[in-house]
Amino acid sequence: MQGNSPHGPIQLANGRILYVGKTLWADNIYLSVEESLDDGRTWKRIGTIPVRPGEKIEHYHELHAVELEDGKLIAMIRYNPPERENHFMRQSESTDGGKTWTIPRITEIWGYPPHLIRLGDGRLVVVYGHRREPFGEFACVSYDGGETWDVKNRIMLMEAPNSDLGYPASIELDDGSIFTVYYQIDREGEKTCLMGTHWQLQ
Repeated sequence: MQGNSPHGPIQLANGRILYVGKTLWADNIYLSVEESLDDGRTWKRIGTIPVRPGEKIEHYHELHAVELEDGKLIAMIRYNPPERENHFMRQSESTDGGKTWTIPRITEIWGYPPHLIRLGDGRLVVVYGHRREPFGEFACVSYDGGETWDVKNRIMLMEAPNSDLGYPASIELDDGSIFTVYYQIDREGEKTCLMGTHWQLQ
């Protein structure tokens, strides 16, 4: 395995395991797409995700992907240039199983890093840390397969006292509710800890 990303790989409907990441410890840095056909014992690179023209690979980090019902793949990318006001996530898509990907587009979602899930009803949910006021863990929903994200109605899952937070990950439970885990400080003056929020979309 060459790429790395904190939320790890996903299993696709056909049984393949797909991992989108970044080659952190290599002379040639790129956004890798790898697959495993034997439950993670061996890996093969099948593609790469391009960098948006005018942007630098050094500012792309911590990718995560999700598979739609029709097999389309969506990857979201943490984008961290020096200008903090520009930390809007990037999004790339693949319609051939991960071999080729679109040039990443700029989303309206400020925060990082992304974790994506597709709910049983087809809606997409991305959760992420928000390290500027209001500090906390947030969720955004897409009702159209990732074409648009309902940023105006973003959901604060948990408020935080400062910016030492993030890395949320979610799972849909059998009753349709969602459980999201993350790290942050519970109360001012305490150390960070693992926390969780049990919530449900309307």
